Amino acid sequence: MIYLAVILAYLVGLAVLATTRASKVKTEEDFAVAGRTLSPWVMVCTMLAVWIGTGSIVGNAEKTYGTGMAALLLPSGTFIGMILLALIAAKARRIEASSVPEIIGGRFGQVARALAVISLIIAYMVIVSYQFNAGGAVLEVITMPPPQTLEAGQAVTGEDLQRGWVVYLPSGDQTGTDSAVWRTQEEPPLTWTVRVVDPAALKTAEVAGSGSRVATGGVVNVELADVDAEATCRLAEAPEHGRLELRRRLLTAQTGTIIAATFIILFTMLAGLMSLAYMDIVTGVIIIVTLLVTLPIYWFQAGGWSGMREAFIAQGRPTHVQFWGVWSATDIINFCLPVFLLVLGDANQYQRIFASRNARGATTAVSVMIFAALAIELLIIACAWAASSMTPDAENGKYILIYAARHYLPLPLGCLFMVCVVGIITSTANSFLLVPATTFMKDVYLNYIHPGADERRTILLSRLLVVAFGVIAYLVSLAFAESTGFFEKALYAFTIYGASITPTLVAAIVWRRATRAGAIASILSGTVVALCWSERFFLRFLLPQARYDAVADWVVHNVPDPIRGLDAVLPAITISALLLIGVSLLTRPQRAVGPEATGN
Repeated sequence: MIYLAVILAYLVGLAVLATTRASKVKTEEDFAVAGRTLSPWVMVCTMLAVWIGTGSIVGNAEKTYGTGMAALLLPSGTFIGMILLALIAAKARRIEASSVPEIIGGRFGQVARALAVISLIIAYMVIVSYQFNAGGAVLEVITMPPPQTLEAGQAVTGEDLQRGWVVYLPSGDQTGTDSAVWRTQEEPPLTWTVRVVDPAALKTAEVAGSGSRVATGGVVNVELADVDAEATCRLAEAPEHGRLELRRRLLTAQTGTIIAATFIILFTMLAGLMSLAYMDIVTGVIIIVTLLVTLPIYWFQAGGWSGMREAFIAQGRPTHVQFWGVWSATDIINFCLPVFLLVLGDANQYQRIFASRNARGATTAVSVMIFAALAIELLIIACAWAASSMTPDAENGKYILIYAARHYLPLPLGCLFMVCVVGIITSTANSFLLVPATTFMKDVYLNYIHPGADERRTILLSRLLVVAFGVIAYLVSLAFAESTGFFEKALYAFTIYGASITPTLVAAIVWRRATRAGAIASILSGTVVALCWSERFFLRFLLPQARYDAVADWVVHNVPDPIRGLDAVLPAITISALLLIGVSLLTRPQRAVGPEATGN
């Protein structure tokens, strides 16, 4: 429970900081953009902390566990995107806006502004939702008791089996078959027969029996099906060669998600960006120091290159030491393009650009971020790669860096790393929760409903919106809890945002020939294609069943496999950009209204 105590102490410190900074929030500008007072150093820390979020520390790490060294290609989208963002940062800062839709509305009118608000809120609710899931995952892992080795005749309660799982671990050179027999109140007893083979020859362990499932690398996770919590199960026969371990959860991910969501919502509500920016100074320093110290430890524990190579081969994952040839060109596009688009148009990064003291400071901060973000993302992937060679159980690989911090690092460093992870999740969730609230206030309430609202009312409603959007994000997190991994969730959200908003936002800043009609066409097409391509139930909802079946059959027989294998990002951004350019060139540009239009 030491890890939990340290994290709780850190969260209490954040709560004190938020309460202290809340008293300094006097205006909506203080709440939304920290009064435009951030220095370049503070900007770098806060931009780094919000960018290196769950998508990196959990999502990229999860992908690294599944693919190995090839994951070092993932930061290329961030690197290129940051370079382009640095080129337009000064121009964006001079606009003196408070939100991305405000920039779009200043160039392209109120319809484009409203559509941008809708797309932003949809994407950011997804992003906040998996931050909540990640917070729950941290609490789940740090509260798990040590594994318990099971012996013949040992009794286990049904509640333990419902809240955990049993792991079969074969001996290192074991081949052939092995079995375990469980006795419950029902007869005949449940029996698992495990076929263990040379992993270099066969990459999967096969399991036969009720309620079982398979993992790679010779480690087999077994779950008893439909066991009542009040039942008592007894291990009648232990495996002859390998061993069984019981791994339990004291706190489920669902309960942890509720706790994480509650804290994040309340913390964001108190002081907005004023508290987040200065919390991120601490988080940014912890991220850099912890990863620099952690990587050598994992590397030497894994036995260096040769030890990792041997471990991956023994686990049946020899491609994990290959850099090229693991991913196809389609995979690289699917994985890197959404990140590139988000970097270039991310409302969080622009909100911090708006909060800088001046345009020069904004450019300096983003220029430093080019290399800082690349270095941190590479360190995260390298740490996950080394740790995964020591972790054959895929159940633990879902949260590989969280698991490794607890089991492979010395206690002080493990606690610091856990604080680092919690800080990253908290900062990212706060930021992505703050932006929709600020956007709705600035672009809907103050623009349409009550333009003359006083500062006191505005701040109060901003805080209430944080709570409302937080509840919505939590409901979204329930849908995502078991459906997909963190990496896929991140790419899905990045695609919606990047295809719908990024082209129009960049055009609003740098392309004077872009028109209102082109912007509207781009936002609508990007959103619709991203949603329909990724989530086919939208098409089921829009089309009669017979028509949907006909469309699906046509796609299967007429669309080449490489195109059907694409995620939504390439079709969505291609159509969005083509419509932006094509419609703009075919229509007459309207004269933009307001200071946002100048970009000078």
